[in-house]
Amino acid sequence: MEKKREHVEEIAATPLRAIMHTDFERVHPDTPLADIYRLFAVRGRTDVIIIDDDRHFVGMITDLDLLSGISPGVGVRSRRKLGCVECMIRSRATRAGEIMTRGHITLPDTVSIEKAMVSMEKNRHPDVVVVDEAGVAVGVVEMCDIITYFIEKGLI
Repeated sequence: MEKKREHVEEIAATPLRAIMHTDFERVHPDTPLADIYRLFAVRGRTDVIIIDDDRHFVGMITDLDLLSGISPGVGVRSRRKLGCVECMIRSRATRAGEIMTRGHITLPDTVSIEKAMVSMEKNRHPDVVVVDEAGVAVGVVEMCDIITYFIEKGLI
């Protein structure tokens, strides 16, 4: 029982900055869509963070955002629904900022892993964008990062 309490306390005390990865893909809202497509052509890419000139988080483009543009019945995040690949390619959108989703979970780098997990569950999303005290996007924490932390600490 004491060991379990220690684990709970450790999860509640460990900040996101301890497990976040900083090697996430980020682009400016003015990035051409052709470049965004090239980024998503990489196996395993699921999202791209959009940052402004001051590196503040302003939005995100997910693979489902792109997919929902091709197939209107797919995805729930995209504001734009286009009926076909040709329509999407010929759409007036030319920059990342025109197709990005503005809403996403952002948490300060000082927030605990425990609070991040609660937020992920509440919002039904497997990752969070981590920001510093100035609002600069400094990292990403995905569910796999939390699981890796648990394994490394012997919590699971």
